[in-house]
Amino acid sequence: MHNSLETYFDMEVAFFDVDSYRIVWHGNYPKYFEIARCQLLEKIGYSYQKMEESRYFFPVIDLQCRYVKPIIFKQKIRVKATLKNWQHKLDIDYLITDLSSGDKLTKGRTTQVAVLMPDQITQFQSPVELIDAVEKLLRS
Repeated sequence: MHNSLETYFDMEVAFFDVDSYRIVWHGNYPKYFEIARCQLLEKIGYSYQKMEESRYFFPVIDLQCRYVKPIIFKQKIRVKATLKNWQHKLDIDYLITDLSSGDKLTKGRTTQVAVLMPDQITQFQSPVELIDAVEKLLRS
């Protein structure tokens, strides 16, 4: 990995993720993004569990997905997540590529905002726990 604010995982597409044409069903792409996002948040040191412990939820408020080329059954792919913004919201970019050729297959982005719990108050800047965790990772 080139950047401390990114992570990736490799996988082979399973049969249960494809439609009758053996192409990954469009609704499974957010699942792949979520797996990469959880891994990235763990790397940062601010997992969903730590978010809750610090009294914040981070709901996804926007999801974008651009299907560049179809992903097919048994294809080996890489799903990469890159943190782009963490000051006022979490913007994470995703890139899915073919593992052997490097061809771009899908790109996407999610946006999440901090919501202070239990009062469900939307925050317009990220909690200090998140900012500190990102800055600590950037220094290391």
